[in-house]
Amino acid sequence: MSLRLNRAVEAIAAATCEKAFPEEGCGLLIGPVPDDFDKPGRVLAIDEARPLPNGWDSSAKTNKYLIDPRTLAKVEAELSGTGRGVVGFFHSHPTVPAWPSPFDLTMAMPCCSYWILQVKDGKVADSRSWQRTEDGRSFIEEEIVLEG
Repeated sequence: MSLRLNRAVEAIAAATCEKAFPEEGCGLLIGPVPDDFDKPGRVLAIDEARPLPNGWDSSAKTNKYLIDPRTLAKVEAELSGTGRGVVGFFHSHPTVPAWPSPFDLTMAMPCCSYWILQVKDGKVADSRSWQRTEDGRSFIEEEIVLEG
């Protein structure tokens, strides 16, 4: 199981999360949808990180993110028929480790990657990617492969 991305994607996600600090930044991970998307061990090749506003009100933005489902539907419609789709999400954890929170688990969809970037003092300090288990009870860490 791995998440493959290039330095441009990494830079966009990092800049989004650093700019949002001390709140959570977030966005979509877009790339080709592999035939084995729903299978354990699948590999995702991310070719676009699309920053989005955190939809929570200001009091909740320090420990949660929300992507407007209407925006997600519009992006999926835009990508329809291209072989590409939303295959994951990125968001930041201001100050705390890049491990999924209980809230992250509650909101996670199966198959997608959840790339969490830890931001300390306004700079990305760590990042890890996760996939929710099929039973929805936990996450499994997936390898991040930086290409190019």
